[in-house]
Amino acid sequence: MAVIPRGLNYKGIPLWRHTQVIQGALQVISALVAVSLVAWFFLNISGAIRDRDIPYGFSFLSREYQTPIGHHFLPYESSDSFLYAFGVAATNTLLVSIVGVILATALGIFVGVSRMSGNWIVSRAALVYIEFFRNVPLLVQLFFWFYIVLALPQVREGHVIAERIYINNSGISIPWPYAPNLDAGLLFIGLAAIAAFSGLTVHRALVRRETLTGVNSYPVALGISAFVLVAAAAWLFVSVAFGEAPFYVSTPEPQGTFGRPVGGFTAPGGLIALLVGLVIYTSSFIAEIVRAGIQSVGRGQSEAARSLGLPYMKTLRHVTFPQALRVIIPPLISQCLNLTKNSSLAAAIGYSDLTNVAVTMTQTAPAVSIFIMIMLAYLAMSLAYSLVGNVYNRLIRFV
Repeated sequence: MAVIPRGLNYKGIPLWRHTQVIQGALQVISALVAVSLVAWFFLNISGAIRDRDIPYGFSFLSREYQTPIGHHFLPYESSDSFLYAFGVAATNTLLVSIVGVILATALGIFVGVSRMSGNWIVSRAALVYIEFFRNVPLLVQLFFWFYIVLALPQVREGHVIAERIYINNSGISIPWPYAPNLDAGLLFIGLAAIAAFSGLTVHRALVRRETLTGVNSYPVALGISAFVLVAAAAWLFVSVAFGEAPFYVSTPEPQGTFGRPVGGFTAPGGLIALLVGLVIYTSSFIAEIVRAGIQSVGRGQSEAARSLGLPYMKTLRHVTFPQALRVIIPPLISQCLNLTKNSSLAAAIGYSDLTNVAVTMTQTAPAVSIFIMIMLAYLAMSLAYSLVGNVYNRLIRFV
C-alpha cells in the first residue's frame, strides 16, 4: 500500500478526497474568477471611455451648478456647487424614502391584519386592495395620482380649510413649526429625545410591574404623561434660557398676484403623487407578507391565549405578532429597498428626486461620473436599510 506524504493529507485523508479541502479550494477558485470578471469588465469600460474620448472624472463637483431645483428640503441657490446640489437631491429622495417606508409599513400591517379579519366585508375589501394595487404597474399608478392632483382647482380657486390649510393643483400648504434660533431648536430636540426615553423607561417599568404583580399599572397613560411632563419642562427651560420659544408655528398665507401660499410647508403635487403611489403600491406587498407571517404562527398559540381570556387584539399584539416578526422582517427589508429604488420614477411626474436632478446634471457634467454617483447613493441607502433591518431581526430572533 502506497504511503501518502504528510504534506498531501489533512487529518489522515488525502487532500484530493477531503470534503473541506475541496470546498475551500472551490470557493477560492470561484472568488478569483469573480474578481477577474469584475476587473475585466471595468478595465474594458475604462478602455472604451478613453478610446472614445468620453469625458469622465469628478473635478466638476466644485463648479457652480447654475440650475434651479424645483423642490428642496435643504436651502439651495443656483450658485451652489454640483456636489451640494447632488446632496440636496439625495436628501429629497432620502426623506421620501423614510416617510414612504414608515407609511407603507403601517398601512401594510393594517391591510394584512384586515385580510385575516373574521368580517367578510373587511376581509374581501382588503383582498381587493391587495390584488388591484399589487398587479397594476407602479408607473401607471404614479401617473394616475399625479393627474388626480392636477385635476384640483387652481391656486386662486383652491380649497381652504380653517384658513390654515390650502389645497390646490400646485400642492398642499399646511402650518409647520420653525425654529427662530437654531441653537434653541437643536437643544429642545435633544431634550425632547431625553423626554421620549424617559417615557419609554416608565412604560417598560410599569409593564414589568404589571406582569409580575398582575395589578393594572396603566403603562401607556403614565408613559405618555412622563414624556409630556419632561418635554414641557424642557420647553420652559429653553424658552427662559434663550428668551424665546424654541419653535413657532408658521402659517401659510396667500400672497402675490396669483395668491400662492407663503409660509408653513408646501408639499408640491409631484411629491404628493409620488408618496401616495409608493405607499399604496408597496403596502399591498407588505400586507401579504404580514398575512403570511401571522399564518406561520401555530394556531395553538392563539388558542392558548384566548383560553386565558385575552381578547383578539391583545392576542395579536402580545402573542401572535411578536412571533410572526421573525418571518415578516426579512421580506419586509426587501420591500423597503424596493420602495427606495422605485422612488427613482419620480422624474416621470416632475419631482426633483436624486435621479431626476442627476440626469439634468449630465447636460453639463460627465454622464459616466454622474451615474456612478447615482448608483453609489442608492447602494448606500439600500445598505443602510439592510443594516437596520438585519440588526432588528437579530434582536428579535431569540425573543
